Amino acid sequence: MEDAFSPRIKAIFDFLVSPEAAALSAVLIPRTSEQEHKLYLYLREVMRQGLETAPPPILYNLLQARSPEAQAYGLERTRELKQQLERMTGRAIEAEAMTAAIAEGNAARSVVRGLLRLRECPGPRLAGSEALALIGAWYFMDRTEYRQLARTALQEIETRGPITGPRVLMKEPPLGSRDICSMIEAQGAIVVAEDDWWGSRAVSDDIDVTADPLGAIFERYYFDAPSPRVFPSSTADAWFRQKAQEVDGVVFYLPEEDDTLGWDYPRLRNFLDERAIPHLMLRTASSERAGAFVKGLGHG
Repeated sequence: MEDAFSPRIKAIFDFLVSPEAAALSAVLIPRTSEQEHKLYLYLREVMRQGLETAPPPILYNLLQARSPEAQAYGLERTRELKQQLERMTGRAIEAEAMTAAIAEGNAARSVVRGLLRLRECPGPRLAGSEALALIGAWYFMDRTEYRQLARTALQEIETRGPITGPRVLMKEPPLGSRDICSMIEAQGAIVVAEDDWWGSRAVSDDIDVTADPLGAIFERYYFDAPSPRVFPSSTADAWFRQKAQEVDGVVFYLPEEDDTLGWDYPRLRNFLDERAIPHLMLRTASSERAGAFVKGLGHG
């Protein structure tokens, strides 16, 4: 794949065209960003050319728009996805099973919210590099197992004393690793939040267990999908502005392949300048620049 794609998408593509993916019956790709959509199209092209093998891709086509038409379209695509999964597995997906899965996810979601509270100012007890590992596991594990292990970690962290140092908010594309966060914290800062669905935006409210389960699942991912961008942009800006005024400084990370955050950066930078909130923009992992920035922040 071209360099315009993020390392995360490249890694997924490379895995799916490798022999390791032979055990998969299909791969489900939600259209939560343009790169996810292109991943789906690339896999379709791989299959069309027949030069490599890959599991059949299924597109969950959630439109990134807010209108009655887009909402009705998304609900219909969700019904189609359910039918497709039923054909693949050879059994019906009953409402009771979906409700149980929702409850399982909600229980794990509550523990993630507990981890996020331990990062709040003042007196954070959980460093950002730790938080990204603990929260990021949410995307890879069975939800019941995750809840049990994360709750144990939560109970241990609650016994810690507060961490001291300048508090930093990060704004970046989906990281998929802790490298940038660890680099900033190595300079003596504490990353207390990141505007990223791998971190502070990993979870929100629970899915309603009293409503029609298929509709409730659709509405959760239509209005709040894990995505590089939040829709509408006014909602994303409101979150960023609130968090930015709770910290000592903001670090933007715009890697060379970024095609999303660059559109938002000038607007957010102007907001910070108007309120004299210190900020730094990085294109590469520069510990020297990060160190100078953190040193200038002092200790809050």
